[in-house]
Amino acid sequence: MEPKNLNEWWEKQPDGLKRAFALFPDKRWKEAGLSLKINIRNYCCLKKDNLLPGNKERTMLSEIVCELADTELCRVNGKAIEEMCDTDGVFLEEYQEQFNRVYDNIEREISDYMYGQSKNE
Repeated sequence: MEPKNLNEWWEKQPDGLKRAFALFPDKRWKEAGLSLKINIRNYCCLKKDNLLPGNKERTMLSEIVCELADTELCRVNGKAIEEMCDTDGVFLEEYQEQFNRVYDNIEREISDYMYGQSKNE
């Protein structure tokens, strides 16, 4: 999918979805990488159409949430991921705790939003 089409798709999405993915305001969507945008769109479309088996949904969601949490951690701390990790690429303790909190919050927001959408159908 072309980046322009992804951006057009995103613009048509409700504010609740944008907030759930922690990409509100839209400026953060424009800064996101192409693979993240594709993954978010695919997840949303497949989830909406009930085409995601449980194990695939969990994998897709985890990948998206991890990348969003990494991005948020970098933004909050003003550092690159590498600066928050040891030489083995593992988060330093203080950043691991932050990452866990951010990850849990983003995952909860997305899950709650998607669950609410499925109940409305």
